[in-house]
Amino acid sequence: MWKSPNGTIRAMLDGTVFRAPIVVKGIEPNVKTWKKPITIARHAYGDVYKATEMKVGGPGKAELVFTDENGNETRELIHDFKGAGVLQGQHNVDDSIESFAHSCFQYALDIKQDLWFATKDTISKKYDHNFKDIFQEIFDANYKEAFEKAGITYFYTLIDDAVARVMKSEGGFIWACKNYDGDVMSDMISSAFGSLAMMTSVLVSPQGYYEYEAAHGTVQRHYYKHLKGEETSTNSVATIFAWSGALRKRGELDENQKLMEFADKLEKACVATIESGKMTKDLAWITSIPNPTVLNSEEFIKAIALELEKSLA
Repeated sequence: MWKSPNGTIRAMLDGTVFRAPIVVKGIEPNVKTWKKPITIARHAYGDVYKATEMKVGGPGKAELVFTDENGNETRELIHDFKGAGVLQGQHNVDDSIESFAHSCFQYALDIKQDLWFATKDTISKKYDHNFKDIFQEIFDANYKEAFEKAGITYFYTLIDDAVARVMKSEGGFIWACKNYDGDVMSDMISSAFGSLAMMTSVLVSPQGYYEYEAAHGTVQRHYYKHLKGEETSTNSVATIFAWSGALRKRGELDENQKLMEFADKLEKACVATIESGKMTKDLAWITSIPNPTVLNSEEFIKAIALELEKSLA
């Protein structure tokens, strides 16, 4: 068995995951200034997730050593230990960073939103600065004119400045993050906007491949309850939006206007159902809509189907 199906697909497609909240009236963000979705673009390769770690038991010298293919060594002192401590070695590769940059710029052009990117290059003058330089070089060479034509901007800043700006913004932009930053910030965004079940998730590769998924995964606990014949109140919006997103993209690629319109109506049916006060238990706990109607999994899907039938008629 593969350790992670999503991780396997991501590695094969060399893609970047974009996640954005689904904004619905009655499910207000915890951050009062946020009016539009904030999309997190996470670089899902390397850094601390591929790090090598070591415990140091006592005094000694730690060095970073690189041996090239001809046997030449480059050494940098990490630290002269006077006692016990810990070590960690991280890496990334230019090819993956370039793919990350292309995916972010292409996706920004697809959805016509500004793109922010942030690292800590003032402290990490080689590692993080390499990310900054690659993004800028690719933007200047391949996307600057297209961004100007689309009326959108590319904005780079330090990660701490980006966090401060995000908290005071109205939203409506893509925030590209290195692996760890994206892991943390995507959870913050989803929680602050209401629910992981109210998030879109799409994997975009620089070759133009797309894979849509539910951000929350397989919901095992609810599935096992279902197998026992027990009633569940599973929020299916993220799964439905995965289908609608894929159908819309297929429509764009095939120039099939009817398919794109169907995808739009399917999403609007989900939103209209919730805004009418019909929702699953996870949303009923946090909604500002008075006296919501709590539906089980099947009832919720059928309520959305009724809304969809109205719009199709």
